[in-house]
Amino acid sequence: MDLPVYSISKPFLAQAVLQLGLPLDASIGEFVSNLAPIYAGRSIGALLNHTSGLDDYSQLPEYGAAVANLESAWSREELLERSLALPHANEGFRYSNIGYLLLRMAVERATGLSYFDSLQKLVFDPLAITGHLEWEQPTDAVPGYDPKWVYSGTFLEGDANVAESFGLLIDWRAATIGLNVGLTPVPYPNTGFDEPGYGFGTMNDGNPVRLVGHGGGGPGWGLMVLMNVATGEVAFEAGIDEVWNQTEAIGRLREQLGA
Repeated sequence: MDLPVYSISKPFLAQAVLQLGLPLDASIGEFVSNLAPIYAGRSIGALLNHTSGLDDYSQLPEYGAAVANLESAWSREELLERSLALPHANEGFRYSNIGYLLLRMAVERATGLSYFDSLQKLVFDPLAITGHLEWEQPTDAVPGYDPKWVYSGTFLEGDANVAESFGLLIDWRAATIGLNVGLTPVPYPNTGFDEPGYGFGTMNDGNPVRLVGHGGGGPGWGLMVLMNVATGEVAFEAGIDEVWNQTEAIGRLREQLGA
């Protein structure tokens, strides 16, 4: 079954940024033209780790209403214009899909390719990852939903492929820059982790990292993938979003992984 992975796509986009070698201390405005100053000055590294200070477009009431009404997604330009109304003055970790939209735009500009084709070239093919499908138009996976509402980008993946592809990605990350590079604390309660952190597109537990994963959620589905670094074992869970809870899912996956 092909599932919308929603934000489980973020580790793959983050890896594309790293594969391109974009300087982590450079501002996103050096790679994406015509951005409003409030966006342009944020650094690549801070965007990767959700520490840029940017807010999230989910805070816009009109965003939630439009998605619920099964409307077509706004253009990127309209989304960024509407989001100028948000304060964008956070300190420390603050999850921001706007930040990952900016990273997506930088990757697309650098490659001259679409989001999905960029991931195919930079991540999927080099790591021999298969089982992904482009998701730019409504499908039966989420009837009536326009996937372009996920401005940071997402894709469809066979449920049997999620754990395998995530494991390949994390093995590559561990063998290259390591899992602790860029690690920043996540000061959120009740995450399901003992020492929650975030590291260039991955949700982590411990320093050094003991567990690494990422969640995803949107209309129809909630998802979580988790890897035990010590054993290399990966577990995945998907559930109906109305009744699925990420913290509880992390607890079940930890038990499954013996962690």
